[in-house]
Amino acid sequence: MPYLVTGGTGFIGSRVVRNLLQEGETSVVVYDWAPEKIAIERLLEKAAVENKVKILQGDVTDYAHLIKVVQEHHIDKIVHCAALLLHDVNANPLMGVKVNCEGTVNIFEIARLLGLEKTVWVSSGSIFGPPENYLEEYIPNDAPYYPQNLYGATKSLDEMFANYYSDKFGMDITAIRLVLVYGAWQTHGRTARIIQQMVANPALGLPGKVPAAADNILGWTYVDDAATAITLACKARRLKTRSFSVRGTIHSVGEIAAYVKELIPGADISLLPLEKSQSHLIMTCKYDTSRIEEELGFHIKWTMKGGIKQTINMIRQEKGLPQV
Repeated sequence: MPYLVTGGTGFIGSRVVRNLLQEGETSVVVYDWAPEKIAIERLLEKAAVENKVKILQGDVTDYAHLIKVVQEHHIDKIVHCAALLLHDVNANPLMGVKVNCEGTVNIFEIARLLGLEKTVWVSSGSIFGPPENYLEEYIPNDAPYYPQNLYGATKSLDEMFANYYSDKFGMDITAIRLVLVYGAWQTHGRTARIIQQMVANPALGLPGKVPAAADNILGWTYVDDAATAITLACKARRLKTRSFSVRGTIHSVGEIAAYVKELIPGADISLLPLEKSQSHLIMTCKYDTSRIEEELGFHIKWTMKGGIKQTINMIRQEKGLPQV
């Protein structure tokens, strides 16, 4: 039976669709509020998209439509990537709660009602608070939640919902917690603003004004690593741990900018000191990932240099520019 991937033409969801097909799935149904077919066409051969991917427009808050899609396409496993990110949740908290919480509960409820085999969904390291709230240098996988923004609060509540459905109904639900995922063709979220200015613009010979200070240290997860973690969770059954933290490679913004300039001599990149209104760009980046390594066998594959170079080359290739 096919997978349903919500947000499946999004930045991360499209890579999950690619991975599932590359690993032998013969059919994937994509459910997206604003489907962008090009996101999948960039990653897969045209024949695979036409023959194995069915793209449907839909809203995860529309329970009736969502359950109809799951029934009509005989879905047995769901990967839930659809969500509003920090900026959109801040701009419209009511819609943020509706999409991120009500939409996620709709997924869990449909999975319960129809007895689906597996549900994997995308959570966030934003559920955790600042490092000073924890005794350990690397925040434990099961550390208490101290979300600092509305987006983190919605994901924290979703984890509580997931635990309820798992405990009450014995469902097989796994969350992958992500923070600062980057790569080519990223259009939404705080990471997109940084990557657009620091990597995508220089890749095309344009100036970049990065909304982050040089000494801002972040955990950088290349998008293919994020998609791999999600795909591994899809294949695993009845894991001991319900939510897994993923940590990228830890580097300062200044290090990334310097490497981009090394690849693109003469790149015009300005790093702008954070204003008080941009404090949300400072993120915790040290997470203990021993659980996902032990239970899913997941390890970061992409180094910072590998991921940044790949991002630049994918952007340049699409515009007919030479590789760096």
